[in-house]
Amino acid sequence: MRILLVIALLIIYGSLYPGNFSQPEPGVLENFFSDWRWMTSLSDMLGNVVLFIPFGLASGLVTGIGRNTVARMLGLFVLGLLLAFILQLAQVWLPSRSAALADVVWNVVGMLLGIVIALLMKKCLRAGVLPSFDSKLIVPSAILVLWLLTELLPLVPTLDLQKFKDAIKPLLLQFDFSLSGLILHAAGVVAAGAVVYVLSKKPLIWLTSLMLVVLAGKVAIVNLVLDTTVILGLLAGYLTCVFLLRQNAEKLFDVSFWSLLLAWTIERITPFIVASDGAINLIPFATMLEGSMQTNVTGLAQSLFIYTALLWLAQGMGGNLRGIATGVIAWSILLELTQMILLGRTADITEPLLVLLVAWALSETQSYLQHTQSQSASEKHKPSIEAAPLATRDISTLRASWVIPLLLMIGMTGLLWLMLRLPSIPYNLRELFLGDGHFLIIFIFVLALLWVGAGAVWVSNKIVSSRVPYLVFPAWIFAASLISLVLLSMSVTQESIADIAGSNNLYWYVINRDIWGESWRHIFEWIGPNMVMILERPVRYAALYTPLIVFLTWIVSFFNFYEHNRLAIRHIFPIIIGALPWLWLAKAIVFDWSSTDNLNELIARDGPMGWGGGGYLYGLLAIVCFNAVILANALSHIKQLAFVVLFSIAMLPIGWWLLSQGLESEVEKYGHIFSGTQFLLGPDRQHLLSEIELFLRWCLVQAGFVIMTSIGIRCFQQLRF
Repeated sequence: MRILLVIALLIIYGSLYPGNFSQPEPGVLENFFSDWRWMTSLSDMLGNVVLFIPFGLASGLVTGIGRNTVARMLGLFVLGLLLAFILQLAQVWLPSRSAALADVVWNVVGMLLGIVIALLMKKCLRAGVLPSFDSKLIVPSAILVLWLLTELLPLVPTLDLQKFKDAIKPLLLQFDFSLSGLILHAAGVVAAGAVVYVLSKKPLIWLTSLMLVVLAGKVAIVNLVLDTTVILGLLAGYLTCVFLLRQNAEKLFDVSFWSLLLAWTIERITPFIVASDGAINLIPFATMLEGSMQTNVTGLAQSLFIYTALLWLAQGMGGNLRGIATGVIAWSILLELTQMILLGRTADITEPLLVLLVAWALSETQSYLQHTQSQSASEKHKPSIEAAPLATRDISTLRASWVIPLLLMIGMTGLLWLMLRLPSIPYNLRELFLGDGHFLIIFIFVLALLWVGAGAVWVSNKIVSSRVPYLVFPAWIFAASLISLVLLSMSVTQESIADIAGSNNLYWYVINRDIWGESWRHIFEWIGPNMVMILERPVRYAALYTPLIVFLTWIVSFFNFYEHNRLAIRHIFPIIIGALPWLWLAKAIVFDWSSTDNLNELIARDGPMGWGGGGYLYGLLAIVCFNAVILANALSHIKQLAFVVLFSIAMLPIGWWLLSQGLESEVEKYGHIFSGTQFLLGPDRQHLLSEIELFLRWCLVQAGFVIMTSIGIRCFQQLRF
């Protein structure tokens, strides 16, 4: 029933978007009940049918098998009918939507189609038609249907001879070519070839037939045409499949996955024209619920095809679904963030959410098929009773491992959201977040905070398991820094990141000051400022992030060796020595070659014992990282927790002393004199707080960092794949 609830919530969201309810004009409600026309626009009809097919499909699948199957299915059908009617009625109060009883009829048609498909699937399952691999027929068939929809929507053929002529005119009269479109069409055919290879013993014959259907559809279906891009793309994909099927069919999955990933990437960033003032759309599915219904459905079908195919192909290559989904979601986020710097493009949160939904649906489908097949096997072979509960416990444990971290993330998001709305909050904290501190933005920021601890465990695991840790250390540190930068770029302003990491000024210095010599000046002129800017920001941020992740990784690795009785100089020494050069390089980039005055002005130049402020801040970083790691370990040992809590409390004044020694006591800026701690913790530069107030605020900051980092460590240990 859970998948049915999710589908219903998505339907409600799509039907009531954008939610701008207002009083309807006189007579609108009466017209809604008196208008009995069944036919609306073609795109609207298709959209309403497609909208309720998943609801009918899920209704048919969750009813199970038994004497009450018909009654349960009838009950779900009535619920679907009521849902469709209530949503159409609610659209009367939405001025941007057009309510019609005909839409209810087409919703019901879609629901019935879904139920019929579900009944056919269940019949095949009971008859043992499906092979042993759980999704060997269901998921590939869905991918094939999505590919055909991507190529042939709106699926409305015509017999108009003039339409046939218009469809082939672009091919004969003009050379319309798009490299991204060609690669996308070719990758789609290769993915379809991989699907047909699984479904049929004669894949080449079936693939050829599908190609002919697509070509004929391009000519006969309204609003579709044949042009150079389509022909060359389909032909390139088809020839690739023919070659692989005859030479080495086992490589078809690998080629399909990487070609589809490449095509998706190129399509999302083409044309690559860098511009400033990027934007991000934080309202889920907004772009799919506005404009032309046909265009939106086609775009949705294409996205679902790409994401489902990528996940399924990667599984066929031997990957784990959870790990694959995480990687695809991360790549989707990176592509959307890239669009923030491209001319005429807007980043959208919808695509990562779609990947997440597709991965979840795929997981639920495979679990359902496994459960159904195990039931069929138990009826035929009557295995021992203890087998099923064991699988159930494994699934329950897997789901529970996600529930607690997710609830913690939501709780921390809500707490931070409330804190931002309290009085006397520092102005630089209030202005930190995108979208005026929207709840979703805060949630992404919480993920960035949790990644501090989770990233350290991830890097530690990679380094500890490596034979050459001193060589792989910088690569994994940089990768963890990039993930942190991506999450922060989705939640805080670029100005805030530039304030601490530094603005991009390397191009100016190399071109105008010749700091790297004439050869590099010519190279930079050839590369251009936009490309240098894209590369400089991650490097500056990674340099700022490196000391934190290095200290955490050292301590986490130390505890890992200690727990496995492998604590020895030969294990710890390479990890420590391997990081020292990168700590020095990070210090040089952040301080010596900095492009922001905040760090240089705030950090004390000459501290006690000639250490300088940086030494005290490194000491502060060491104790809070150590505190976070031992707290994370104590969360699984209740007897140690009380001691660790007392230790954490004792570290608060020590942390405050190190912070005070590490920052300047007097900073003169913009006509005001204030301390470094006042700048970091005070509400603004005019209203100075007492030392006690600053200390209490620092206690909250230090305790919050320790708790968030320890939770991030525990979450990764619980969810790692």
